[in-house]
Amino acid sequence: MSVIPALFRDAETDHPAITQWCTTVLAGETARLLLLGPHWSGKSHTAYAALRRLLAAGYPAADITIHQAMELKGTYEPGLIENAARVMVIDDVTVSVDLVREAAVPLETDSADIQALMAVEAGALADAVDRLSRLPGRSWILVASSVERLVETVGEETTERLLAIAEQAELPPRPRPSKRW
Repeated sequence: MSVIPALFRDAETDHPAITQWCTTVLAGETARLLLLGPHWSGKSHTAYAALRRLLAAGYPAADITIHQAMELKGTYEPGLIENAARVMVIDDVTVSVDLVREAAVPLETDSADIQALMAVEAGALADAVDRLSRLPGRSWILVASSVERLVETVGEETTERLLAIAEQAELPPRPRPSKRW
């Protein structure tokens, strides 16, 4: 099975931060990239284009791990990060906060049980990102909408560490596709 989801199998980018990240990883060094931008800016596409570029250069697929934040929150165990491949992408790190902040209508309050589950899942994601930020010798790309929402998602201390150790690339907004129905 391919590491790259079918939707992104042909992903390409000429973003200089991706070129630098890939060059560093292929040289056997550690590269860390915080990929920021609003919805529809192409962050996921850009991250997968980086992985596609690594694979095309002969980087072993077995040394790449991809996590969608929403899935990671529900299946997370600390060893998942510590025992992960040398290259990791965590996509949509801030999606939970993004959905709440960008809701077009007021959201109903969830039941106490649901709120407790969501708190546990949010803690799991924050722990995963915190652990990843502390691991030496790991290259990664974290995809998030903004630094402010990253603080809400993983906490101020972890965000400060990420900003200190990672390159940052901010993608500009793109026009949303028109609805065709």
